[in-house]
Amino acid sequence: MEIVNVADLKAHLSDVLSKVMKTGEPIVVGRYGKPIAKLMPYSGAAKPRRLGFGKHLLFDSVSDLQKQVDAPVDTDTMGGFYS
Repeated sequence: MEIVNVADLKAHLSDVLSKVMKTGEPIVVGRYGKPIAKLMPYSGAAKPRRLGFGKHLLFDSVSDLQKQVDAPVDTDTMGGFYS
């Protein structure tokens, strides 16, 4: 990986960004010879997250979650809480 000094980056930002875009390789930004940041190509937006607290609890909307919360609990489960 190439290391570019902050002063050089400041002077040639568009050239450095073009190089990252064309090659797809990240470039490390350094100050006094020590790495402080990494410029990487943008890989796209992340998928929107679904509501839920675990893989078994996936909800598409808050109303689906509310239906789950409001559903009656069977007596065996409730008995376990109060025994």
